[in-house]
Amino acid sequence: MVRRRRTLAAAIVALGLLAIVLFLELGSDPSPPPAVRYKAVAVPSSTTTTTTALPSPPYAVSDETLTFVDPSRPTPPRGDVAGSATRTLETEIFKPVGLTGPLPLIVFGHGWNSNPGVYEQLLDEWAQAGYLVAAPVFPDSSNLLPGTPISDYGEQAEDLSFVITAMLKGPAGPVDPQKIVVAGHSDGGTDVALMALNPTFRDPRVAAYLSLSSEIPDGMAGPWGAASDVPLFVAVGTEDEYGLLPRSTQVFDVADQPKVLVVAQGGDHLGSYLGPSSEEVAMRNETLRFLSAALRSPTPTSASLGAALAPTGDPSLVVTSGAP
Repeated sequence: MVRRRRTLAAAIVALGLLAIVLFLELGSDPSPPPAVRYKAVAVPSSTTTTTTALPSPPYAVSDETLTFVDPSRPTPPRGDVAGSATRTLETEIFKPVGLTGPLPLIVFGHGWNSNPGVYEQLLDEWAQAGYLVAAPVFPDSSNLLPGTPISDYGEQAEDLSFVITAMLKGPAGPVDPQKIVVAGHSDGGTDVALMALNPTFRDPRVAAYLSLSSEIPDGMAGPWGAASDVPLFVAVGTEDEYGLLPRSTQVFDVADQPKVLVVAQGGDHLGSYLGPSSEEVAMRNETLRFLSAALRSPTPTSASLGAALAPTGDPSLVVTSGAP
């Protein structure tokens, strides 16, 4: 009992002395104590850190129009409308929202007496899948310009290459130079066939070709089918209004490169790529499956491309692959 009282008394005395010391140190100086006396102590937070989820396909798509002018080549007259000394290419851009790039690029050529807006369903779906799409209005063959549309396959093939050059400068964002595709339908598809099969018009930057309802153009000198390792996708409908089934098949047969042919049983010239039916949706999906296989492998083969496309999403689509 005595020990406890003594211990308690000693504790009280010690506390009193400590209070006096603190009073002398702090109470005598009205200014704040030096900063070194007090150090911030990190207190663990009980809140959970949140991160913004990255976008995933199908991506939202933004649209814009860019104007590219090629001063090195002229535009011919369109009927009674005079030509010009340069070529102006109003180019529709379809870009996946939320992707910063560098992005794979598809440059698309529209058909005769047509324009990129006709193909919005197809071009949108490519952009929704993560591709940057550039679709020029051809100054020769578009129906958006004054005068009478004309066909000029060679110049339009050069237009596609010129747009590649323009897009690589980054006006719509960075482009992956190893994943550049040229695609086209009808006359635009023929422009692509010209680039794929004729060495005069080849662009070494192109990593894959999509040639839809196309043909080898009459009246243009070959050679045709010079060997290449760049994969080619050819598609056509059996009920093409312009009788292009044998002509598109010829594009496929002549090509000496990794290649696939997709024939839509009962498919027409344009609707085969744009409509809402299961066959038409499957055709658009086949273009994407081809691009994925063609751009993913450094050495795609006809066999690997055919395997990537089959089975199709609709039994009316028939896939043929060929050597090599």
